[in-house]
Amino acid sequence: MSTINVKDQVREAIGMEWAAFEARHPKLAGLLDQEAVIEQAAAQLADDPEYKKAMDEATAIGMTTQAAVQLVRGFVQDWMGRLLF
Repeated sequence: MSTINVKDQVREAIGMEWAAFEARHPKLAGLLDQEAVIEQAAAQLADDPEYKKAMDEATAIGMTTQAAVQLVRGFVQDWMGRLLF
């Protein structure tokens, strides 16, 4: 598997999710700096043991880069859904 730039993938995933997040939580979205959200999500992803395990397993079986990108997007979707909890 080729390596991916996790922060770039987090940025892209948040960009894809931002409009829906903003629609659900317009006041919060107005207060948040999107770049700060990207930084925080990337940091939490890097520390997430389940993500690390999934990436290790993916590397071991030769998963494609696209599949790794999907892992990042799934993490970001879940993470943004939990921002208020």
